[in-house]
Amino acid sequence: MLALAGCALTDEAPSPDLQITGTRIENRSQGWLAAVRLIVPATGNFVSCGNIAPQGECSTRFPEQTYSGNPVEVSWSQGGEIWSTGLLELQPDAAVLDAGAALVQVVIVGPGRAGVALLPVTGAEVP
Repeated sequence: MLALAGCALTDEAPSPDLQITGTRIENRSQGWLAAVRLIVPATGNFVSCGNIAPQGECSTRFPEQTYSGNPVEVSWSQGGEIWSTGLLELQPDAAVLDAGAALVQVVIVGPGRAGVALLPVTGAEVP
């Protein structure tokens, strides 16, 4: 089962001014997560976290990357099994576009259940 909170399919072109500044991966499940990876298959760019405790998180910043609108995929290991969201396309909302910068938030709620969203980032915020 897959929850796609914060995801939407779109035919609109992404904003050329939107910058991605980092990621936050949250484990809202009751079990440990291992080998969590967010990848943009079209470019091969990825971010990964080794282990995330139940109710814990892993976050990172990186040099700004221009948002291309390419689909992303999240994969992880939990309970001895490998899980994946499949390809997800994100649509930045008005708040994200107004901010001009976004954080990619991944929320894993249980085996096989995850969502990805773009969150607005202001100059004072860090993941």
